[in-house]
Amino acid sequence: MIKSKRTSLDRSNWTTRNVLATNVVYLRHLKKWSQEELAHKSGRSVSVISDIENANIGATVDIIDDIGYALGWSTSELTKDHGFVVTKKRVDSRQ
Repeated sequence: MIKSKRTSLDRSNWTTRNVLATNVVYLRHLKKWSQEELAHKSGRSVSVISDIENANIGATVDIIDDIGYALGWSTSELTKDHGFVVTKKRVDSRQ
């Protein structure tokens, strides 16, 4: 489910890793892709996609480029905080 919702989520201590994770999850859900589909389209493994979405690893620029190309976004846009909100049950378009 994708909704527009404003919240007062404090992102002042977020790292680029957190922003990337949120953006990848949001865009993948928007396209209704599984992690497996994104992995296939980006040429990366499911475990790498999962680790990025959970902010477990710092992705290289090459990995971000590949994921961005698959999702139709540039590397700089994937690492910019757009205010997307992702929870376990839903993905909201803005904070």
